[in-house]
Amino acid sequence: MFLAVSLCSTSTTIALADGVLPDAATPVQREQAQQRFARGKDLMTKKDYEGALTEFRASHEIVASPNTRLEISRCLRAAGKLVAAYVELGRTSVEAKELLAQDNRYQKAYDAATNERNEIEPKLGFVTLDVQNATDATTVSIGGEEIRRAAWAEPAPVAPGATDVVVSTPGHEPAKRTVTLAAGQKMTLPIDAMAGEAVPAAAPPPPPAPPPPADTGTSRTSLRPWAYVAGGVGAAGLVTFGIFAVMAKSTYDDLDKACNGGPCPASKNGEISSGKTQQVVANVGLGVGIVGLAVGATLFVLSMPKSTPDSGAALVVTPTGLRLDGYF
Repeated sequence: MFLAVSLCSTSTTIALADGVLPDAATPVQREQAQQRFARGKDLMTKKDYEGALTEFRASHEIVASPNTRLEISRCLRAAGKLVAAYVELGRTSVEAKELLAQDNRYQKAYDAATNERNEIEPKLGFVTLDVQNATDATTVSIGGEEIRRAAWAEPAPVAPGATDVVVSTPGHEPAKRTVTLAAGQKMTLPIDAMAGEAVPAAAPPPPPAPPPPADTGTSRTSLRPWAYVAGGVGAAGLVTFGIFAVMAKSTYDDLDKACNGGPCPASKNGEISSGKTQQVVANVGLGVGIVGLAVGATLFVLSMPKSTPDSGAALVVTPTGLRLDGYF
């Protein structure tokens, strides 16, 4: 009889989430677990094994009683899932034995699990693996279920017939073997973890594509709004110059007439001050107008897309104003 129980899981089993130990369960937990347990027993009598498994597993998730796991094993066995039942019976034996020191009521569960496991053993085959050249990343599966590394050298129960054994190591193709065992047959299978062909390392990714060339036409035309803004400021400056120049000229003419071309009396100081202010504002308006128009014209020229290398334009300042010369 094999004592190792943590050999493998099968597609017919679902790993149980252990509940609290029986001696640590609260009255509510005991009641909840007992209700699920009773429903499972009722479904077992009706041969609804899948429904019974659901109830027994739910009960075990509340209170981890060996008696509940024993019923899970019996349910699996009744459903013809002998490998899963064999594994669960081994777990039942371990759980019951651990609790015997605290409560001898689990002796019956231990004896029943041991006896029933011995009954199933002759109906299964057992394969023991000798995995060679394994790495820390090597994994092993038997019948599609992963085997924990610590259990590789333990006899793993398999159903009679053909069973696939797969050993996978990163950097190599999986090493696959198919074993065919009869009921009660046992064998040791040596398998090289590096037996699969080496997998070539993935090629490094291509370098990123260079960024597309800058759209000079778009970037140049983006200056166009600023050209209009600068031109508008220049125009406003010239308008201001015109208005205040006229006002300053009018004030000067009034003072000249009132003062007869000579010094003005103190009573005219206010008008004199106003005339000077008007002249200053006119001068500032003229300066802003000239600069604004010059900047606007320059930006407008720069915003024009290049059509050919032979085209060109230039802003020319003359004694009488600004002139845009160009050839295209």
